[in-house]
Amino acid sequence: MTTSNITKKISDQATICFVNKWKLVEKKLQEQTETMKTLMDSLQSLSLSTTYSENIAKMVSSITHEVRNPLTSVSGFLQLIKQTNDIALIHQYTDIALEELTRANDLITDFLTLSKSQSNEITPLSINELLINLYPVFKSEANLKDINLIADFCADKALCTVNRQHLTQIFVNIVKNAFEATETNLLSRQKEVRITTTVCKESLVIMIKDSGCGMSKTQLKNLFTPLQTTKKNGTGMGLYVCKQLIEKYAGTVKVESTVDKGTTIFIHFPIYVAIN
Repeated sequence: MTTSNITKKISDQATICFVNKWKLVEKKLQEQTETMKTLMDSLQSLSLSTTYSENIAKMVSSITHEVRNPLTSVSGFLQLIKQTNDIALIHQYTDIALEELTRANDLITDFLTLSKSQSNEITPLSINELLINLYPVFKSEANLKDINLIADFCADKALCTVNRQHLTQIFVNIVKNAFEATETNLLSRQKEVRITTTVCKESLVIMIKDSGCGMSKTQLKNLFTPLQTTKKNGTGMGLYVCKQLIEKYAGTVKVESTVDKGTTIFIHFPIYVAIN
């Protein structure tokens, strides 16, 4: 095979690779368009008659601004792609564009959790039972991260009136954060996450404690502020969504944290009392 043939083959392979990557960008853009339409439809259907909805409405301008930032970056990189024939640069620009599209999509997805109810089913259910069902999932991730996961659920069969899907989202989000914080704390001798449930008066208390990097007073103060995050790839919406969902079911959340020692989150839900 001649040098010119080898060069042509490499060039053809690079072209095919670029075309495939470009198709992925186009697919992401199409998904983004559809997601944005869903967001707008959801916003139009919001009722502003409740405090919950009013809080969401106040966030619309901030969300729009935050989503516009990555989309503007994508537009800029697409323009740069048009102006160069350098395959390496084209790959670099398309990779960044894809990352920005993913970031915008994550923001919108988190917001849609608040603005559009995924399920209206609210029934008395056992939080202990739900956590027991989630435990294998948590345990699997803990093993991968070399974290000791300890679960201690009370024997009480107390029920709480909540939405199962929302409750699952709350626990998955908070436990995931606990794993990430514990994994990144290099000063911790024992990488451990503990999940317990207890009954306190008329409430079921869920405690999620980690041995992670902890938070400063300033970080703790802004913990549930939307669009603020210390994570490299975070949206700053996860814990805000969790807090809104907890309060939606008359629950409360309290956080204690010490830098380099860890964080403990207490979630209280009122216990369901059947009316005879």
